[in-house]
Amino acid sequence: MRAPDSFVTERLVARRIGREDEPFMAAMYQDPLVTATLGGPRDAERVREMVARMTDHWDRRGVGVWILRDRSTGEPVGWVGLHDTEVGGPGGVELLYATASARWRQGLATEAGRVVVEIARDPLGLAELVCFTLVDNVASQRTMKGLGFVDAGPVEHAGLPHVLTRRRLEREEVAGRG
Repeated sequence: MRAPDSFVTERLVARRIGREDEPFMAAMYQDPLVTATLGGPRDAERVREMVARMTDHWDRRGVGVWILRDRSTGEPVGWVGLHDTEVGGPGGVELLYATASARWRQGLATEAGRVVVEIARDPLGLAELVCFTLVDNVASQRTMKGLGFVDAGPVEHAGLPHVLTRRRLEREEVAGRG
């Protein structure tokens, strides 16, 4: 199964990440407010490598990161995605998201995250997602809770303490099917 290359929400247009997104990603990774929760700043070469890994993940797994753009202006405002992770146990899939600091507290990560949770359920057929953040990133923890993730305890990631959350992706029973 493959995820759609793009989707639209009330305020956002999301499309599969590509090399053309490197300047936006580089700008995000130079914003100290954003990088305080994403492992620190990254130079242009590290951003290029990261975007290459993200596009490769799409090619290998049929899913990955979508760049989020404001529907009314076309301005890139963040990203959301599904990515393989070992945090929380082997074989996990992480819901990840980030928004430009100028767009914080507008609910954009939650808005896009809802669609991605649905994509994870159907068409991808995933049974569970994990999501994690630094213990002091209360705003991200609110987003996780708003998306239906529940606390799964502390975990260490990149040598730092994080909060791990999980979301089971229950499928509703279809009448007449077992």
